[in-house]
Amino acid sequence: MIKSKGLLMKYLNYLLLCLSIFFTSNTFALEQKYHESVLPVIVAFKTQDKTEIAAHIRYPLKRQYPLPDIKNEAEFINRFDEVFDEELVAVIGSSNVNTDWDSVGWRGIMLNSGVMWVDTDGKIIGINSHTAKEQAFAKRLIEQDKQSLHSSINTFEEPVLDWKTANYHIRVDDLGDRNYRYVVWDIDKKISDKPDMVLLNGDITFEGSGGNHHYTFKNGRYSYILHVTVIGCDTSPPGWLEVYKDDEQLLKERVISAE
Repeated sequence: MIKSKGLLMKYLNYLLLCLSIFFTSNTFALEQKYHESVLPVIVAFKTQDKTEIAAHIRYPLKRQYPLPDIKNEAEFINRFDEVFDEELVAVIGSSNVNTDWDSVGWRGIMLNSGVMWVDTDGKIIGINSHTAKEQAFAKRLIEQDKQSLHSSINTFEEPVLDWKTANYHIRVDDLGDRNYRYVVWDIDKKISDKPDMVLLNGDITFEGSGGNHHYTFKNGRYSYILHVTVIGCDTSPPGWLEVYKDDEQLLKERVISAE
């Protein structure tokens, strides 16, 4: 037992010093085998070579709805300043391959806890930031989106997703302060038609640092869960819908089209 305050403080300081030395000496650096994947990406941004950067993209490059995905190199170069501002280009171009990048298993290699993701082939697969220019573009698209919807659901802060499965057209909107709304139509109906069902007060759950997440909506004993794929493999769907009654799964459908 430590009997005096002075001794206790010395003990705590010693413990903190030991912990500091431990974590400093055990800082994880990106494995050498991944350097050849990341270094060319850093160089492309350091030289600000848009053509070279475009060659390091895995297409289509997903953007957050309602922004359209970027389908090819020509479109990427045309929209470059929409996706990257000077600050983000500088962050990537000046990044340190050892201290700023981390391998996260099958998800790939991330910069600064997920600002950007690269796969093991050196292809950029995700950019989790939005420039002022991109935000302004999204705002214009949102206003167009509201005009196309049924009057009962055309009020919201921002759209979250717009999906089609084999049997349903689904959308999720943020009504403000992460108050999520679930709207569904049968697949043969128009979005200008009155929805078949509307649920409010959805919850969002994130699944690690890759960005994958799901929304859950409740309707009595029924649960509607929408799983969103942000980082996945080449065969991963944009997401899928699951419907449960209590713990019994009633439905599971892959997303076949995502806006």
